[in-house]
Amino acid sequence: MSSIIKNHDYPGYETLGDVFNISAAASFETSDVAIVATSGQIGESADYSPFQPSGANNEQFSGGHAAQFELALKNIEKSLSAAQPKLSSRELWEGVFNITSFHVGVVPQEDQLEIAGVARRYLGSNKPAWAAIGVAALFPPKCLVEVQVQAAYRKAT
Repeated sequence: MSSIIKNHDYPGYETLGDVFNISAAASFETSDVAIVATSGQIGESADYSPFQPSGANNEQFSGGHAAQFELALKNIEKSLSAAQPKLSSRELWEGVFNITSFHVGVVPQEDQLEIAGVARRYLGSNKPAWAAIGVAALFPPKCLVEVQVQAAYRKAT
């Protein structure tokens, strides 16, 4: 029996996917809906250079929580687009129904409000379920933010 799960990557994600045996997004389809789940995306560019250097010096990626959150959402959009290439950016974000974000340390209220502003720009009027979780560290250790989403899209007829 073949799997009903489809795996999707965007250019630049292949190396990370090969190292950890993950996809940028995975989807399955019902009779009229495609469900897409993304891997956790971090606030780093698509070439995923955080593995050089190893991050052992605990130096974080450039930018604070809000800047890394925005880069993670850009990577989320690439993941969603890999699974649903015919949809516009707006349509991709309208399909998101669940977000889980992980944030290193205590995030000050000012940073929380910046993150909320970034989310509003991407989500528009869509208000998905969202769990924002504070953690001691992420993988790789240079990362401040990681985000994953689940989305649902009507199949083209």
